[in-house]
Amino acid sequence: MPAPVTAIKTSASPAPNRRAFWDRHPGLVWSNRHAPDDAFISAALRKNRFLQLLDIAKEFGPARLRQQWQRELAEDDQPAWFVAKVEENLDIIEQAKAHADSAAGN
Repeated sequence: MPAPVTAIKTSASPAPNRRAFWDRHPGLVWSNRHAPDDAFISAALRKNRFLQLLDIAKEFGPARLRQQWQRELAEDDQPAWFVAKVEENLDIIEQAKAHADSAAGN
């Protein structure tokens, strides 16, 4: 039986250069491979691909995804249906992280 709960564990130490991570997600910011992490996270949120968002949450933490999403909402007028879908994905990721933390005794 797989243990998806532990799949949400975030990286222990932030790396100053995450190019290797972003290279696993080609096409997010195809015009500037050296864009800041926020640009990549923003692009992923706008594409709303769950597995990609999950991978980003494992690398940066769900809070970072949520923080960038709040910036997106403040800057753009997203359609309500799209906001609901992204919110649903972020909620699932946050709940999984909370469950993993609880199971680990954190």
